Amino acid sequence: MPDIETTCVQCKEMFLFTEKEQDMFYQRNMAPPQRCAKCRAKKAAVGEDAPKKFEIICDNCGRHDQVPFQPKVGRTVLCKECHQATRSRARFA
Repeated sequence: MPDIETTCVQCKEMFLFTEKEQDMFYQRNMAPPQRCAKCRAKKAAVGEDAPKKFEIICDNCGRHDQVPFQPKVGRTVLCKECHQATRSRARFA
C-alpha cells in the first residue's frame, strides 16, 4: 500500500495517511481518518471522553492553572511548572 494524501475535513490542509497508519487502521477495522493528526487531537481533547480539568491556584506561586484531578481539601496543589520543579529537585536529591 502506498502512502495516501488526503484533505482534512476540518482545516482543509493536506495530510499523509502513511502505509504504517493504513495497516494499523485496517487491523483495528477502523475507517480511514478524515482529519489530520492535529485536528484529531483537538477533537479528542474536547470530546466527552476527555479528562475533566479542575481550576486551581498554585499553593507555591499563586498562579492559576488546571489539573486533571479533583484537589482534596488540606492537600497542597501545584501548577505544572512548580510540580515539575519539585520532581526534578527530588530526582537529584
